[in-house]
Amino acid sequence: FGRNYFGRPSAPEMEDVENAEERARVLAEAAALKESAVDYLHPEVGVTSADGACFGRNYFDRPLAPETEDMEDAEERACVLAEAAALKKSAVDYMHPEVGVTATDGACFGRNYFERPSADEMEEDEFADERAEILEEAAALKKLAVDYMHPEVGVTATDATVFGRNYFNRPSAPETEDEEDAEERARVLADALALKKSAIDYMHPEVGVTSADGASFGRNYFDRPAAVEMEDDEFADERAEILEEAAALKKLAADYAHPEVGVTAADATVFGRNYFGRPSAPEMEDVENAEERARVLAEAAALKKSAVDYMHPELGVTSADGACFGRNFFDRPTAPETEEDEFADERAEILEEAAALKKLATDYMHPEVCVAATDATVFGRNYFNRPSAPKTEEEEDAEERARVLADAAALKKLAIDFMHPEVGVTSADGACFGRNFFNRPSAPETEEEEDAEERARVLAEAATLKKSAIDYMHPEVGVTTTDATAFARNYFNRYSAPETEEDEFADERAEVLAEAAALKKLAADYMHPEVGVSATDATVFGRNYFNRSSAPEAEDVEEAEERARVLAEAAALKKSAVAYMHPEVGVAATDATVYGRNYFNRLSAPEVEDVEDAEERALALADAAALKKSAVDYMHPEAGVTSVDAACFGRNYFSRPSAPETEEVELGEERARVLAEAISLKKSAVDYMHPEVGVTTTDATVFGRNYFNRYSAPEADAPKKQTETPEASGDVAVVKNLAAAVKGANLPSTKSTKLSSSDSDAGVAKKSESSVNLFGLGEVF
Repeated sequence: FGRNYFGRPSAPEMEDVENAEERARVLAEAAALKESAVDYLHPEVGVTSADGACFGRNYFDRPLAPETEDMEDAEERACVLAEAAALKKSAVDYMHPEVGVTATDGACFGRNYFERPSADEMEEDEFADERAEILEEAAALKKLAVDYMHPEVGVTATDATVFGRNYFNRPSAPETEDEEDAEERARVLADALALKKSAIDYMHPEVGVTSADGASFGRNYFDRPAAVEMEDDEFADERAEILEEAAALKKLAADYAHPEVGVTAADATVFGRNYFGRPSAPEMEDVENAEERARVLAEAAALKKSAVDYMHPELGVTSADGACFGRNFFDRPTAPETEEDEFADERAEILEEAAALKKLATDYMHPEVCVAATDATVFGRNYFNRPSAPKTEEEEDAEERARVLADAAALKKLAIDFMHPEVGVTSADGACFGRNFFNRPSAPETEEEEDAEERARVLAEAATLKKSAIDYMHPEVGVTTTDATAFARNYFNRYSAPETEEDEFADERAEVLAEAAALKKLAADYMHPEVGVSATDATVFGRNYFNRSSAPEAEDVEEAEERARVLAEAAALKKSAVAYMHPEVGVAATDATVYGRNYFNRLSAPEVEDVEDAEERALALADAAALKKSAVDYMHPEAGVTSVDAACFGRNYFSRPSAPETEEVELGEERARVLAEAISLKKSAVDYMHPEVGVTTTDATVFGRNYFNRYSAPEADAPKKQTETPEASGDVAVVKNLAAAVKGANLPSTKSTKLSSSDSDAGVAKKSESSVNLFGLGEVF
């Protein structure tokens, strides 16, 4: 039997019903306070209420809401939008005549967009001017709406006296609250925050309370009035012992399950098990082999690091030595030549011109896209009356062109009818007679009967010749004849035929092929028993795959019927379960007398609310949605606001009064110089840290550093040479001391440590050994 945590000897006494109810009330009040605080701090979540008398504030009819437009203005706006949609459709039809027009009138010739029967009456100049003004106002409204919806884009102006729009003091801005209301709201928010903090402290007592006031006393979870009685010392000691034993058992289990963690002990006399020195452990390698392997692994790690650094120069190198120089990928000697500033500027100008041309071409090809302008006095271009537009024709010329196009359409239709007589002619007029292709007035003369018979004989002879040629080319087809006296050539015994095999060999080959065919058929029957066997002999018996001797025992008919019933019942149960779980699927029935269950009005269904309650709930949900929208707009000002008021201005994020100060030009240039110097230092450090990269140069007088024989390289074991003269050894010592002094001096020079012929100016002589800056030593020698 296991122990019961709640009924163990050391368990605390259960609290009384009164204390439990008191605690439940306190928790309920805290939960209500937390919910109120969460609802106040997160209005975008929305409010769900089942109380029909609960009303929320409405964003659209609040006291500060702007006045809504009248019905007449709404209808006027609807008319304007309908006309704009019709104009857009007309413009699309005009710009894309290749779409074509479908007509069922046989007498209808090419379409003329401007004088078609269904064409609108041409508007007068006054209406045209009115429409142009409406379009200009619509473009201005669209620009204002775009500016309001995207304040982060910023406003571009060339007038020094132009000031940006301010979201908070625009003419259409709602009235701001008074100081008293603001202070009242601040007090309400402070109270809500305090309530939220109290609720959080009550719900999470384990967090603890932090206070800097020595005289501040806080609530204690363990000695509050509703706290349970504390257990005696004996029970506390008993529980502590049980917990210590459980912790020790847990530690033993963890040590056993994870031997790789190791055992830490402060007692020198404590012995534990050692995973590596246990009796069943494999033999350990010698110290020498272990050291050798460690050296090999260290060298492999160093080689891997060098290879990774070489393959990924973009990772960069971190070094704490200020005198450490590295290579730069972009200005290395082997780097390709970069273009000069003039060519770069020229290319930039060409690309800008190409972009401008592309924009002009796009605007020309798609006039329906519209033009966006930031100047309120700018008027959009009109494709039809622009300065570069071709002169429009007069009405007489337009009518003449329409007639020409109609004639061309009629000619095109006639040509199509002439070229494709198989299409046929469709007509709904009973008195309409169709033309006959062969006896029309313009038809060519037909041949006489003699010529027609002659041509028929020629075609018959050609067909006979074609049949003879086919018979000659394909003798395997065979010849069919009904004339007993007809003789034909034999392909196999003609004079030029190759020698044929004898009858014995032919029979032998036929038998072999027949046996092969029989074997193939037997193999196919064995591999595919499901095909079945066809026989016309009633006495022929064949094998049956299902009742052969080696076939597994088949179930009886009764068991098969029982299994079928079980499967049918399972399918019916599955169908019922699916229908119950998914009432929204619906029930399909072909029997008119069948009645099905209705999920919503079944006997066990909960009572549904009345129409009034439903409408009230809908109003409450609409109010909550409006409140949520208002809260979301308030919490997320970056989302933007959609407005149709032309006088509505928005704020600019980057030039608002509370925006942080931007750095001056001098500080920006200074920062750029510092970054450039840091990049140069990084390049020098990379070159110094990776000497294995190598330096490529075509100048024979250029000398580079060698990693293995540099002055700071450790001394290598070399064979003994003859004793050097005191003078030579003194010179070497002087050079070494000088190199060490230069290295420790942290010289600022980062000039070319790698020179090539491409780095030198044309017409300048090659540098000598004394003029090469070798690791910063060129300034010393």
